[in-house]
Amino acid sequence: MILPPIEVPDGTNILELPVKPRATANEGPMLQPVPYSHCNHLWASFEIDMDAGKCRCKKCNEEVSPMFVLQQLMKTESRWMQQRASYQDEMKRLAERSRTKCRHCGEMTEISRS
Repeated sequence: MILPPIEVPDGTNILELPVKPRATANEGPMLQPVPYSHCNHLWASFEIDMDAGKCRCKKCNEEVSPMFVLQQLMKTESRWMQQRASYQDEMKRLAERSRTKCRHCGEMTEISRS
């Protein structure tokens, strides 16, 4: 696109470029999450259609993204794995103990392994 120069009284030619002004910060963020009015699909069960590749929330019966369902499964598995590791560490620590303090008399007693 060729634009004609603008004549200025002092004799210099100025070429004005077609520049669009930037959006101001008052207009808000460019990307905004979708507002959830009734269900945010957290802690919900999902119905999965393997043939169509679609998922549906069983709470509100709304279609959700398969990637969202996968993300929820990953978070649940991660929490489960952390709890399992913590439980195994605690059981290992308890297995190494042979004596404990009695709640009634306050003396050290043998731990029964039967």
